[in-house]
Amino acid sequence: MESTPESTFRDKFIAFVDILGFAGLVETAEQGTGLSPSEICTILKLLGTQNDVLAMKEYGPTICPCAARIQPDVDFRLNQVSDSVVVSAEISPAGAINLINHCWIAAFRLLKKGLLCRGHIRRGSIYHRGLAFFGTGYQEALRREPLVEVFRKDAKERGTPFIEIDNSVRNYIASTNDSCVKEMFSRFTKEDEKFCAIFPFKRLSHNFVINGFKQEWDPTLEKKNNDTMRDIILMMKNKLQEYADQSNVEALQKIAHYEEALNAQLAICDSTDEIIDRLCEPFPCLRI
Repeated sequence: MESTPESTFRDKFIAFVDILGFAGLVETAEQGTGLSPSEICTILKLLGTQNDVLAMKEYGPTICPCAARIQPDVDFRLNQVSDSVVVSAEISPAGAINLINHCWIAAFRLLKKGLLCRGHIRRGSIYHRGLAFFGTGYQEALRREPLVEVFRKDAKERGTPFIEIDNSVRNYIASTNDSCVKEMFSRFTKEDEKFCAIFPFKRLSHNFVINGFKQEWDPTLEKKNNDTMRDIILMMKNKLQEYADQSNVEALQKIAHYEEALNAQLAICDSTDEIIDRLCEPFPCLRI
């Protein structure tokens, strides 16, 4: 009996993402001193649900919708198991960037709740249909997740709180000629010569454009919007401490990574205020 496409292993992009500190949330919930079970269920949905799969089937990829693809839904699959999620997509520019986008959204949603996540994205073999998922690609993503070392502060640190992107994905993105895919990849990630990872902090800044030909620039409004962004960042910093186990040195070390990134965005807010102030200064009189 010949195998059908639905019953074979496939070469796909695969992501495994896990919520850090989840065991502690469960323990306090059982003790009645933390979140309720329904609140924990709400948090788990931030990793993604079958609604994301259905939306991909109905509307197709929303990020770089003109990028090349094989299937209309880029063979997007998702399964959640407790505090982790497995996501896969076809090997195509659209498949790659929309899987990365999904992981970016999950990381950003968790960040807003003050929660950390860690994961690994790679290319590999997987059987992913219905409730079933297995394959060497998935197994390697699962194995790599606790070993993430991207952006580590010293040689001994392991398991940094980021969704690491393997070179098999990174090189694929670099080889594509699609400018949209490359641009969006740069917005979703942070990379250096050795490592690359999902980086949700870039979104936390206020940008403005001065166009005197079309509309009057309002520095007061721009400062207000910048203050709103600053408040959001400070709220996120406070949230990080809300679920933190102050007796767990390793957990606090992981939180420090996020606090450092958020502090960098706060510095950008301060710089934006300075730019607005300078733009409001009168020009010096011109002398002949």
